[in-house]
Amino acid sequence: MRSWIVDRWLKDARHQTDSGMVRVPPSAAMTRALSGGAPMSPKTLAKVPEAYRTAVYGTGKRWRVNWYETSGDGKKHLRAKNFALKTEAAAEQAALEDDLRSSRYISPSDERRTFKTVAELWIKTKVDAKASTVNRYKDELRCYVYPKWGGCSLGEITSQNMADWVVQLIDGTYPAELPHDRKPIALSPRSIRNIVKVVTAGALGYAVGQHWIAENAARSVTTPKIVAKDDDMVFLTVAEVEELADVASSVGGAVDGTLIRFLAYTGCRINEALALQVRDMRFDDGRARISRAWSEDSARRMKLDTPKNGKARTIALPASLIPALKELCEDHDETDFVFRPKRGGHILDHNWRTRVWYPSVLGAGMDGIAGLRIHSLRHTYASIAIANGADVKTLQSQLGHASAVETLGTYSALWPERLGEVAAAVDNARTSAIMSNHVSSARIGESKSPQKLNVSKG
Repeated sequence: MRSWIVDRWLKDARHQTDSGMVRVPPSAAMTRALSGGAPMSPKTLAKVPEAYRTAVYGTGKRWRVNWYETSGDGKKHLRAKNFALKTEAAAEQAALEDDLRSSRYISPSDERRTFKTVAELWIKTKVDAKASTVNRYKDELRCYVYPKWGGCSLGEITSQNMADWVVQLIDGTYPAELPHDRKPIALSPRSIRNIVKVVTAGALGYAVGQHWIAENAARSVTTPKIVAKDDDMVFLTVAEVEELADVASSVGGAVDGTLIRFLAYTGCRINEALALQVRDMRFDDGRARISRAWSEDSARRMKLDTPKNGKARTIALPASLIPALKELCEDHDETDFVFRPKRGGHILDHNWRTRVWYPSVLGAGMDGIAGLRIHSLRHTYASIAIANGADVKTLQSQLGHASAVETLGTYSALWPERLGEVAAAVDNARTSAIMSNHVSSARIGESKSPQKLNVSKG
């Protein structure tokens, strides 16, 4: 790319001489007379002879920076930008050339790409993500992001209007296209983070990587702080779990009550539990092998896949659950699913949610518990386990988290504050060590003291 500056008002005059037609540039006096830029008085404009005036003389901005850019198809396109002062044009020319040398040049045509076009290209790059994750991205784009930014050009998305959108997400005034004609509501800090910092920022980050925009406005915008990891978690008591399971048994059947207890007392994910087969159960050891889970494919059909973190694991079964689980497995083939409808086959979580979960929550009088979801049973297990002394590594293994950092980050608020206990333990260790040293020193001292000789008389 090369750039050059053009004077839109003045041109070379053409004069006839004995040797032929020659071009005569404007004099320095003419150039200085017009240095103030438009608008100019008729008296000033009249100082320049007609032969030196262009067709747009005295109108618009005087100076223009021209440059060529090469598009993706290899074709060159002429670009231009006008300025009132030559110093401004010179600064723009220098900036253009510097951007080119440092690979920061942004094409105006690229900035005119719509966000929706870019987001759809970004989604196609998610070949390493699970289909269910990609489907969630698509849902958030369709419901929350496209109604706001879909038709906007990349150049229109600034840090300020991104910040304004975050405020709308907080107070529930954002534009949206929600299923079943639902109305927008104020979103939780966690939901806002996912919509803005994961999905929107992901698409804009792709545009930055393609050099279509210079910065990612979604990455730099501030979203509400998630004060505590459990700010949108629900933890049921054991009594509430039992009540919910009993209602589920009456709404559906014994398998549904057992499923609720299994989720609440093992911490298993719903689609891991529904993928369990008879051969995975090791009742003698009180264990079960989690090696698969139901997951959506790109067409939103359910298929058996690996667990969430891609690794199989073995979980512990509470002894009180084993009789009910044995009954579900009795007289069934090894490849039959443990949790299955009466007619056989497998249970789909979406259908089970509608058929059993929602009616059970309503029947147990828990519909007033804000945020109660099937996943709340997993959180319930974690809270019960931690309250009864579970350490981070054990809980990580049972829940199938990728690392102990994830477990601690998710449930850190549930572990009791034990600074006093630690201080007391350190103090006891110190006291014991000091006492032990004193005893040892005393013994050494006794061994080195002079011995009295018992000499008998006579």
